[in-house]
Amino acid sequence: MKCGYCTILGRPNVGKSTLINALLSKKVSIVAPKAQTTRDDVLGIYHEKDLEIIFIDTPGLCDGKEALYANMNRSARRSLSDVDVAIYMIDASEKDYQKDDDLLASLKMNCPRILVLNKIDLATAPMMEALKEHCHALYPKDTIVEASALTNFGLKEIKEAVKHFLPEGEAYYPEDMVTDKDRSFMAKEVIREQLLHFLKEEVPHECAVTIDSFESKKSAITIHATVVCEKENQKAIIIGKDGAMIKRISMTARRNLEKMWNCHVTLYLKVLCLPGWRNDPRKLQLVGYGDRHGQGDD
Repeated sequence: MKCGYCTILGRPNVGKSTLINALLSKKVSIVAPKAQTTRDDVLGIYHEKDLEIIFIDTPGLCDGKEALYANMNRSARRSLSDVDVAIYMIDASEKDYQKDDDLLASLKMNCPRILVLNKIDLATAPMMEALKEHCHALYPKDTIVEASALTNFGLKEIKEAVKHFLPEGEAYYPEDMVTDKDRSFMAKEVIREQLLHFLKEEVPHECAVTIDSFESKKSAITIHATVVCEKENQKAIIIGKDGAMIKRISMTARRNLEKMWNCHVTLYLKVLCLPGWRNDPRKLQLVGYGDRHGQGDD
């Protein structure tokens, strides 16, 4: 059978998480219409007869100066090591190619590359022709696939393109396994997804979620979690008047987890202010975003 690893890279909000969820027909990465939704590498494992593709969903490559974003950029770039093929996603609805060209020039790739031109449903025919002409001229060795992850267009072509570059070998994971992340991680991400959904401006981007306890008994799960923010005024916004906002976030996250796991979930949320956590190596470790590979200052 053919099996191997495929990392998915691109700028923030280009649709990487939407694509991996669509490819797997199952939610393994949270999605929000805001940049920097994904902060960790997430494996999504696709199975079919004689084929296993381990997709790696990565944080968006960005210009953030805080230690958190430096760590996320390193995480995304490290995902290129020891993979069989890389997907780089480009937003086809944008007319300016410079940022993608700069990023592609900065990425050290020793594997085949597939350029996925995503969001074609938002692009005009002349825009698509110009983008394809640009990509063929600058990246003649790359495989180019047009797609709309949101509408499931081009998924078969992406899988076929990836399969072409995979080696023959034994499967790495059981057929019923779709992600490497445990339920505690998924709970953290689903809560953070609701922060992104309900909170405005910079507030959700300056928040983290930690799981304080996770208890599973028969068909019920009890979770105690903490929302970590940077400023006291953010704490007040997250809690809301008479606790209305934190209740809304908790209730929606709980319902989504129950739907995901098909069991009863009890979720307790509290809010903690931890000033400067995004740029403090020790505090980053406390909230789970420290450098897990021992590389330097975050």
